[in-house]
Amino acid sequence: MSYYHQRRTLLEKIPLASSATGILGLTSTAINAEKTITNAIFPEIDPKKLNIGIFIYPHMTMLDAYAPLQALAISKQFNVFTFAKTQQLLPSDANVNLVPNYSFSNCPNIDVLIVPGSANPLEQLNDIEVINYIKEVGNQAKYITSVCTGALILAEAGLLDNFSTTIHWAYSDILKYYPNVTYINQRVVKDRNRISGGGITAGLDFSLALIAEISNASTAQALELLLEYDPQPPFNTGNHNTAPPKLKNQIQQKVHHIAKDLFERNRISLKI
Repeated sequence: MSYYHQRRTLLEKIPLASSATGILGLTSTAINAEKTITNAIFPEIDPKKLNIGIFIYPHMTMLDAYAPLQALAISKQFNVFTFAKTQQLLPSDANVNLVPNYSFSNCPNIDVLIVPGSANPLEQLNDIEVINYIKEVGNQAKYITSVCTGALILAEAGLLDNFSTTIHWAYSDILKYYPNVTYINQRVVKDRNRISGGGITAGLDFSLALIAEISNASTAQALELLLEYDPQPPFNTGNHNTAPPKLKNQIQQKVHHIAKDLFERNRISLKI
C-alpha cells in the first residue's frame, strides 16, 4: 500500500465532526480544522505521468483554477491536483469552499505549476511564505504557467523576469510594477516554458494550449470537441479590444475599486 493510500486510510478512520458542534461551542476554526483532516483527498500518483499542481488560496477566482483542472483531469494524461499553504477549507469568490489535495508540507513534486488569479491577489503577493514556496516550485518545474492575475504571483516570485505573459486586461497596468516582465495583449501567451492565459474564461483556451504543448495537438483537439468548447457569447463584448469604450471604462473602474490597494501599491511604486 502506497504512502498516500496508508495516510488516506488512517484519516478516514478519524470521526467526522458532529452536526451539533456549533451547539457544543466549538469555533468555526475548530470545525474547519476537523474538516481539514477528514476531507483530505490524496489523488493516485502515477510515476509515469507528469505532475500538474494547481495552487489555490483564499478568495481566489474559482474558474481560473477549476476550468483548467477539469480539462486536464478529463484528459487522463497527467496527475492533476490542487495544493495550498495548508489543507484547510478555502473560501472562493463563488461562495463555495475549496478543499486542496495537498499543503505545502506534503505536496508531491510538481512538473507543471499553474497559478490562478483572484480579484485582488495582494494578500498572496505580501505572503513571504507563499512567494518563497511558489519560487521554489517554479525553479524546479518544467513549465510555469498562470491564468488571469496569477501572473502577478509568478512575477512577485521572480519567475517571469525576462519573459512575456498575458493577464486579465484590466490588471495589465499592474505588470508595470515588474519592469523585467513584458505584457502581451493576447488571450494565451507562450514564451519558452512559460504559458499564460488572460482573464478567467481564457483558462480553457490556456489549458488546451498547455495540453497541446506537453502532450500533443491531437489530444487537445479531441478534448476541445469532448468539452464542446465552441464559444458563442450572446453579446460579443468579452474582448476588451473591441468592447464599447464606455463599457470598458465602467469595468476598469469597478476593478480599480475591488483591488484599490493593489493599484495604489502600483501607483506609489511608479510615482504615477
